[in-house]
Amino acid sequence: MSIETVGLMASFFALVMFISPIAQIQSIRKIGKSDEVSPMMYLAMIVNCTLWTIYGVGISNWYILTPNAMGIVLGILTLAVIFRYR
Repeated sequence: MSIETVGLMASFFALVMFISPIAQIQSIRKIGKSDEVSPMMYLAMIVNCTLWTIYGVGISNWYILTPNAMGIVLGILTLAVIFRYR
């Protein structure tokens, strides 16, 4: 297996992981409250993805940059929904 294949697989599964909060968003919107959801996890996700995105830009690596940039957006969206339904 080539290193490019490993990079593509890692990027794909990182995207799957970062898309998973969409189910949380749907659940919050359905029940109308987010009291039981910790925003700290999503804040940590945003910080982590931001650092990896900066690193990916610095080394010009799209396998790192792309999924982590998406993770920032989805983390911010999730936090916005959490605070909207507090």
